Amino acid sequence: MERSGSLKAALTWSGPAVVLLFTLGRRASGAGEGEFAGCPDRVQVFDLSTEGWDRRAVVQGYDLTFEESRLDDPELPGQLRECLRTAAGRAEGIAWLAFEGAFHFDFLFTDDIAHQVYGYCVAGGEPVVVWDHGTLASERWRREISGVRAALDRDFPE
Repeated sequence: MERSGSLKAALTWSGPAVVLLFTLGRRASGAGEGEFAGCPDRVQVFDLSTEGWDRRAVVQGYDLTFEESRLDDPELPGQLRECLRTAAGRAEGIAWLAFEGAFHFDFLFTDDIAHQVYGYCVAGGEPVVVWDHGTLASERWRREISGVRAALDRDFPE
């Protein structure tokens, strides 16, 4: 099974180590650099337009930038879990980690992109972070991601 090295390459393909975190919730999460307990070195927040999307939700994206050497830290997945917990709770919805290019409203949490989502948290639940490609490609992971889709459909109906 591939370990963090392959994820490290995926996260640093365009330069700095940037983890993409998204929130979909009842409100803007308001989570900024100070809210993530020193996990990322820098945080950039941006709003995503939901124009043309039929669900009532606020969607935000975060660029969580890390020094590349921090991607080898065995504590990083746990820190990312806490980032997810914070963001999902503040947004009153769902937070997730995904690779660049994986975000599209029509495919949120579908089988087609399950392997590109490597962490999630539904507000009030336990956050999950997967740090290897073998798990991301598994049927078990697709089932977990479909459970997030069920939460999206339940909490933010069309």
